[in-house]
Amino acid sequence: MAQGRIAGTVTDAATGAPLAAVLVEAANAQDAVAARTTTGPGGTYVLDGIAAGAYSVRFVSPGWTTVVMESQSVTSGQTTTVSATMEERAYEINPLTVTASRTFEKALDAPAAVEVVSTRDLEERQVTSPVEHVEQQPGVNVGRTGIRGRTAVLRGFNNIFSGRTLFMTDNRIARVPSLRVNIFYLNPTSELDMERVETVLGPGSALYGPNAAGGVVHYMTKSPIRSPGATFSVGGGLRQQGDDGGIGSGPIQGGDAGLFQFDGRIAVAPSDKFGFKISGQYFDATEYAFTDLVEAQVAGAGQACIGAGFDPTSPACGPFTSGLDLTNPADQGVLAQSARNAAMGRDDGHRNWGVDARMDFEPSPGTSLVLAAGRNVAAQATELTGLGASNVTNWGVTYGQARLRHRDLFAQLFYNYNTNDETFLLRNGRPLFDNSSLLVGQLQYQSRIGSAHRFIYGVDYLGTNPDSKGTINGVFEDDDETTEVGGYVQWEWALSPKFDFTGAFRYDYNSNLADPVFSPRAALVFKPDASNSFRLTFNRAFSTPTSTNQFLDISGGTIPITGTPFFYDLRATGSGGNGYSYMRENGIPMHMSPFNVLSGGSARQFLPTTTAQLWSTAVGLLGAAYPDLAPLAPLIPVPSADQVGVLALLLDTEVAGGAAPPPGCVAPPFCEAVDLANLQDIAALGPTVSNTFEFGYKGVFGDNVSVGANAWFTRYDSYIAPLRLLSPHVFLNGPQLGTYLSGVFRQLVGVAFPNEATALGTAQLIATEAAKIPLGTVTPTSVGGTASALALGYQDAGGFDVMGGELGAGFLLSDQLEMATSLSFIDRNTFETAGELLSEVSLNTPTVRGTASLTYRNDDSGVNGGLRFRAQNGFPFNSGPWVGDLAAITTLDANFGFRIPGYEDLWFQVDVSNVFDKAYQSMLGAPAIGRVVLARMRWDFNPF
Repeated sequence: MAQGRIAGTVTDAATGAPLAAVLVEAANAQDAVAARTTTGPGGTYVLDGIAAGAYSVRFVSPGWTTVVMESQSVTSGQTTTVSATMEERAYEINPLTVTASRTFEKALDAPAAVEVVSTRDLEERQVTSPVEHVEQQPGVNVGRTGIRGRTAVLRGFNNIFSGRTLFMTDNRIARVPSLRVNIFYLNPTSELDMERVETVLGPGSALYGPNAAGGVVHYMTKSPIRSPGATFSVGGGLRQQGDDGGIGSGPIQGGDAGLFQFDGRIAVAPSDKFGFKISGQYFDATEYAFTDLVEAQVAGAGQACIGAGFDPTSPACGPFTSGLDLTNPADQGVLAQSARNAAMGRDDGHRNWGVDARMDFEPSPGTSLVLAAGRNVAAQATELTGLGASNVTNWGVTYGQARLRHRDLFAQLFYNYNTNDETFLLRNGRPLFDNSSLLVGQLQYQSRIGSAHRFIYGVDYLGTNPDSKGTINGVFEDDDETTEVGGYVQWEWALSPKFDFTGAFRYDYNSNLADPVFSPRAALVFKPDASNSFRLTFNRAFSTPTSTNQFLDISGGTIPITGTPFFYDLRATGSGGNGYSYMRENGIPMHMSPFNVLSGGSARQFLPTTTAQLWSTAVGLLGAAYPDLAPLAPLIPVPSADQVGVLALLLDTEVAGGAAPPPGCVAPPFCEAVDLANLQDIAALGPTVSNTFEFGYKGVFGDNVSVGANAWFTRYDSYIAPLRLLSPHVFLNGPQLGTYLSGVFRQLVGVAFPNEATALGTAQLIATEAAKIPLGTVTPTSVGGTASALALGYQDAGGFDVMGGELGAGFLLSDQLEMATSLSFIDRNTFETAGELLSEVSLNTPTVRGTASLTYRNDDSGVNGGLRFRAQNGFPFNSGPWVGDLAAITTLDANFGFRIPGYEDLWFQVDVSNVFDKAYQSMLGAPAIGRVVLARMRWDFNPF
């Protein structure tokens, strides 16, 4: 078929300056897109290979009024010139996106629920964490763990140390390498360098591969070619806190404390084909106060161990010996450092800095090469983990990235690297090292067949190399690398002017999984007109086990046994390649006991879980604790299992934290009964697979109203639950022991006792004391360490269903005033699971959450401002060592800014979070958050 071309230039209507990165589309009479491209740095574009005929040419760019040039004729072998001027607008109803399909499309046309934060929105707010920019969006839940600490998930299932949602910066995975956790203050990107943020709700594995099942949040930064100039901001403020540290906190001293923040960006473009930029940030603040009672006890033990000269044989140093070979000088050094760390406790500061650099080469339209690198260092911070809080010191994350785009080809290579050797756990002082890295290579191409079909296909490589020097991965340190390779194809078919179909599938290999994973995707989009779209989608997504899920092996501290010098090592362990197996005798899992040393044995020896064995242990312990009772031992026959049974009980973390024991609890805080005969080995972890069906609508009414609605259903299979106890403790049945001893001691009246009352009193004393003591712990054979271990691990929670939805609306009330609202809901807080050691999984987010915002923007005067309201219901929380109920939250935030009169490039801005200073706690283990006030001066200029 004879073909021609369309070419032209796009400029700013107000200044005449060329506009780059404008999407240009040529659509035929049926509104099918025949060709599309984006303008280059000089505002020019070329659409090649267009069949002769009449076309509408559309010009679209975020923040600019869309321009449509109708009835443009294309003649074979000739170039039709179509140029346009565009007007900047304060608000954008239907923005351009790239994240949902990894290519340009309007939010209205995307086969997923997409939300966008514009450049103007980013520039007008100063925040302590970049994730706050998406906090008002439907489906997003942000938990505040400190002045900068945040966790964020889409559509629920939050946890301490969460990495469920895929966060990216400029197509680069922004999670911390190996640990796969989102720590937002370790992202080196400056606030001043952000161009926009896109959020895609729902699974994204078909295009983004493993671990995008929870959705995608994508931060995109400014090009130095298209956004040259310099911007600096200097700000400060205060954070306020009352005298209540929150649930789980001991007494604190509240009050106000200052903070300081600096950001800078310099971008130079010597030509329209080359540019470079550098940006940086520095933040310094006093952290919110929280008194962890366990940390306080450990701090006292640290002082005592220091006073004992770090003597490994001293009981004062016992809390720091777990998992150590005390004959090894290196481990003796670890003991000393742990004691010093514990005695020091929390640092009340939060300080971090980052620097980012990038060079852009655009030798021709449609071709670009980007080279970028950055580093962020958390000089001081407090970060929550599944084993309690950690004291972060000089934890650095460095990255290097190269990405190439040539017409329809996209390729990139990036490397993320940790440097961390001064951080430690606050509940035991144990040092942590992490020099892990992630290497990723990606190749993607898109092609068209006619005007109705487009294909996007590519391959990804991810190589994860953990390196913790044994402090995190312990016995797995030499066998913990992971290689992942995946390929995908997406087919977009314009069935008619009103129907679009998208189909995709992805195939992934993981070196630590037995089988590859297949992830299909299908979406049907119906557009009855240019302003409304309905979509029906199916997505299968998966999340592979993290490095910690599989290879964790670390002591989380000691659990002292009251009234004795003995303890259990609280040991967190991954499932490895074989899962968790219990050593058995006659089908019953065996146990370890720290008291076994009293009879000359080892605390790591597996013992039969029988009445006779526990009786022997109890007799030895009572003889050592109560020497006056020792002569009685030879006189008491060993009871049978029918006379005195064995109880297996899990530690109840709520009761251990101070909650009242539930009815029937016989040995608080060990309250949850386990049937050892039914306790099965735990299989190795596989991928968590989610199958999601979703119906969505997005519409634009006139130029002033946008509405979005989503309803979804997800089936999770092989869901990986967070750290949970794997080791029930074993006890002698107290009431049965009392009855048995009473019968025996009656026969000893006149022999060992002067009268029956003394005999029965002694029987009850022994039974009561023995029944309180956890005589052993049933522990998987793979658990490391050098002491009797109380194991924490990760389990396959099986399958369950969850449903939810989101509603969102935006209203342009005038050229200067915008309002937005959202409502998000999920059907349940907890989900039942089948397992002897795991009964439920927690959502750990509210089931109902609503937001509303009002934004004012006057370009003539330079005044802007806004109000943001959030409300959510309370919910049960269960993650790591923290279990309990969180109250409902209602907050109001505000921001205000203006251009300094007489200075076109100088701005003053202030942002107030939690205006009414109504303290709230969004995660257990985190402090109660009060008001935060930030003010800054921002200077925008172009000296080049």
